[in-house]
Amino acid sequence: EVKSEEKKGFKTIKLTEKFSCRAVDMYEILMDENRWKGFTQSNAKISRNVGGEFSIFDGSVIGTNVELQEGKLIVQKWRFASWAEGVFSTVRMTFEEPEPGVTIVNLVQSNVPEEDRYGNETVVENTERGWRDLIFHKIRAIFGFGL
Repeated sequence: EVKSEEKKGFKTIKLTEKFSCRAVDMYEILMDENRWKGFTQSNAKISRNVGGEFSIFDGSVIGTNVELQEGKLIVQKWRFASWAEGVFSTVRMTFEEPEPGVTIVNLVQSNVPEEDRYGNETVVENTERGWRDLIFHKIRAIFGFGL
């Protein structure tokens, strides 16, 4: 367990989400730009390589792949375009398959700024809601992965 000190003005988001699919299916969806375009109804460009860049939701979220293990792990440097210049959070998603056809995604997003460059203080709330409603909920609905 990595202990990380939270910097003042930054928060950590933790989500645990369950899906009726294989871990490798979930990983594939999150790394496939065509599927992103489909379930978000917005433009996406996603590199599948470590060090490669991604841009989702028409460029409002951008970042870089730090570590990738197919069906097991995605670590990304991740930011909203509206955040202060040079501020990146770290997204770490692990994929577990406790039983065949059931996948648990554990997401930890650290260093999320409490406000954006315009002084809006809803960043943490909006980021968490985005993962839950615009990403995970949509994946369940569109790919039929709800439990």
